[in-house]
Amino acid sequence: MVNDGAISAYGPGSRFGMVHDVLKVPPAEPTIRVSNHGQSIDFEYLARINPDILLVINRNFAIGLNGSSNVSTVLDNELVQRTKAGKNGKIVNLDSSVWYLAGAGIESLNIMIDEIDAALD
Repeated sequence: MVNDGAISAYGPGSRFGMVHDVLKVPPAEPTIRVSNHGQSIDFEYLARINPDILLVINRNFAIGLNGSSNVSTVLDNELVQRTKAGKNGKIVNLDSSVWYLAGAGIESLNIMIDEIDAALD
């Protein structure tokens, strides 16, 4: 998740853990701390983990703050672009309103599943 220029990671058992727990997408880093607020990370962490796909939620956009925390601006740096996800165009901006605000409604879950399915293609 991108939030005011900061980034955090979520893994199995976390707020967005359904990606791993239900949809069975393997985490890029299985030791991510379980937390509703995610594990605070930096760009060096992303470079070291070198994920195949980055699934991105922009918290500020979800809550109506469109200022300087644009996902493309935050993640547009050499460390992120050198990851497998960056090199292969697999930095996927998820529908932040659905993922951050809507949660577990039937329509929201369908959108979430479709977005993950498309990201994995």
